[in-house]
Order: sequence, then C-alpha cells, then structure tokens
Amino acid sequence: MMKKTVIAAGLTATMTLGIAAGVYASGQLTQVKAFLNPSVNINVGGSQVELKDDNGSAVTPLVYNNRTYLPVRSVAGQLGYDVYWEGSSQTAYFTPKSEYLEYRADEQLILDKYGYSLQIPASFGGKLRPTVWPAESVADGIMSGALTVGTLSAIDLLYLPQDVASPEARIVATVEVIDQANWNTENHDVKDSLLGTKGEYAYVLRVKKDNPFGAGTPDNASYKAIVEHMTARGYDLVLSPAVSASADIASKLVGSWTESSKGTVMELTTDGVLYRAGQAAGNYLIVDSSHIRIVADMSNSTVEFVVNGDTLELAGQTFTRIK
Repeated sequence: MMKKTVIAAGLTATMTLGIAAGVYASGQLTQVKAFLNPSVNINVGGSQVELKDDNGSAVTPLVYNNRTYLPVRSVAGQLGYDVYWEGSSQTAYFTPKSEYLEYRADEQLILDKYGYSLQIPASFGGKLRPTVWPAESVADGIMSGALTVGTLSAIDLLYLPQDVASPEARIVATVEVIDQANWNTENHDVKDSLLGTKGEYAYVLRVKKDNPFGAGTPDNASYKAIVEHMTARGYDLVLSPAVSASADIASKLVGSWTESSKGTVMELTTDGVLYRAGQAAGNYLIVDSSHIRIVADMSNSTVEFVVNGDTLELAGQTFTRIK
C-alpha cells in the first residue's frame, strides 16, 4: 500500500483545511484579514470543477496577502486523495482514495512477513488509526507488559479523539501474532480471543475493557460505534501467505557487513531491521533465495543479492562479513 502523506498544520502555503472553528481555540493563531474570491476557477485534467465541502455546498477560495488559498479537502478530493484531520497533533493526513486505510511501506513489510492485515474502512479515517509495531520495539513492548510474552508482531488500533480537550490517542485493541506452538489461552485475559490461524501463526485480539470517554460525549458515541463495527466484523482480519525465507538463506544474510568501497558498516538483524553505522535505517524482508525487499531512506525497493562465503553482493555493492 502507498505511504501516507502528512502535512503539519501551519506549513501549507497555498491551501487551507476549512475545519470547524472549535478546533482552533488554542491561542496559537494570528487573526488576519482575508477576502473571498468566487471568481477563481479550478481546472483538473482539462475539466473545470466546482469545489464543495462534505455537505455538498460550494466553497470559495480565499485571498490573503496577494496569495490565493484553496480548501485542501476539496482540492485533494479532486486529485484522488482523502484528507483526515487529527486535532491532537494539528496534522492533516493525505491518503489515496481507497475503500480502506493505507499502511506505510515499512508497516506493510512487517504485515507481509507475518501474513496478516486489518482492513480498516476509509470512513474511519481521522478517528481510527492502525499502527504496526516496529520490529525493533516488540521486545520492549513485551518487557513493559504492553504485549504478551511470545508476541512476534502486533498492530495497535488507536482511537483519535475529536474533542481537543482529550488530545491523547487511546488504544481500542491490539492484534498480536504469536507462534501457534506458544499460544496458550492461560496467558491472556478472558476478553482476549483468537481471531484466526494460518500456517505457523495465531492471530490474537486483545481488547480494552472500557470506553475511556464520558457518557453522553461525542467521543463516547463514536468510540462505541467503531468498537461495535469492528467486533461484528472480526476486526476485518485478512490472512495471506507469510513471506519468509528458509533458515539457511536467512543465516547467510543476517549479521554485520562492511561495504568494500566506503567502509560503511551494515547490519541485518534476525527481526528484519537494517542498521547503518549503528543506527536503525529501515527494515528488510527476504523475498526468496536471491531477492530482498528493503524499505529505507524513504524508498521501497526489491533488489537481488548473492552470498558467496563471506562476500555479499547487494544492489550493485560488495560487502564483506564482519566476524
């Protein structure tokens, strides 16, 4: 899936979101004098379009300081994007229009490795965010008690409060991937349940017991509706064949390597993390005996590799194993 595009509020030079005024009662804004300009025409792909809000009413561009500001949500919709506003972080999320919410490339890499995903309806955008635990954080999550012992991968479903007075995102539920041989119901709360199994993995749902928002509040009703929808649909768990390499192939790649021409040290860990010069730089997934998919440096690419003893040829570079 395509990566989310994030634009922090206040950094958009030529567009405005047009969100309810209540969101802005933060004292962080400066009042300015602007003008509505209904004469501005918008042409997309050779056709003139009319900008409208969520209710279907026409919206008018603004002129301020000799610049024209267009409503982001309306323009993005014409370009094939949905826009979701997160009041707690003052962030606009741009995602390609889809029936379901999108995962980042590094998250998708982990989902492919363990053969699962949650299909979250796009209509929940701005209210519910699926967040895949980074591979390098799972061990810490187990130690802190946030994840069950034996968890290999996990997704948190975060509810994003619409009330700016409650800015903290709340975990609705967590789906954990556990080796079936280690799955034991005695280690889980009575409300935890087995969503499904495939191959060597069990996919376990851990839900929060209580609605964290006060009765009668909009967030209480919204939170309840989302939980009821997701529960009725088995949290829309989708299972697919896990992408994994044999232990023999993995053992040839895992370890520390020195790039021959520049001397840069690269490390490939057993949990799929790529390090450069001691710093986590991305994630990787061994696709087959000669290809590896790497998500690093804002790129997502599948490249060939050849291991010959202590020499690794990877993406046109030569590495020597550090013993």
